[in-house]
Amino acid sequence: MKRKLIQNVNLEPSENVLREYRNMPAKGMDVSMLVTNHRLIIYTYGRVPVKGRLVKRQAINEIDLKSIHKYEFFYEAIYFKLITRFFGLLLFFGGAFIIAATYIGALTITIPGFDLMWYHVYLAGGLISLFGLYFMFHANKTLYLKIKSSFTEVTALELVPTKGNEEALKFIAGRIRIRS
Repeated sequence: MKRKLIQNVNLEPSENVLREYRNMPAKGMDVSMLVTNHRLIIYTYGRVPVKGRLVKRQAINEIDLKSIHKYEFFYEAIYFKLITRFFGLLLFFGGAFIIAATYIGALTITIPGFDLMWYHVYLAGGLISLFGLYFMFHANKTLYLKIKSSFTEVTALELVPTKGNEEALKFIAGRIRIRS
């Protein structure tokens, strides 16, 4: 299957291509989307879990824009566990204590056979503090897209949260007119 989605899809004479989004980074797969004035076409290629095994699968999902009755995209941030974040807080304060104690002269570190300069201690304290900040505030973010159309058809994608992916999803959301 070719990368260009326009070459793989037969368009009706009254159908116009509005946008084509190629190579949208997703978790474990490649995603391309094509938006026309009547349809949303999603091409996925990658590893999908089937009965406990990862299987390479490629698929084209065509969704009529008039049949979509629920379209949502959202971020999910997963932080480290509380004990790891507390350990990060201890590391941050430990590194800050090493820097402060060295600055006022209360701490002198000597290692036999190694000439330890003052900037080595500051560098070590700064690195320890940076690791502590990383453990406290780092989050794994995922951009989810969920589309419900007709009665049972549900399309769900896990995308990498980039600015391009978010702009593509906003554009697609602007093209959908949900009728109530």
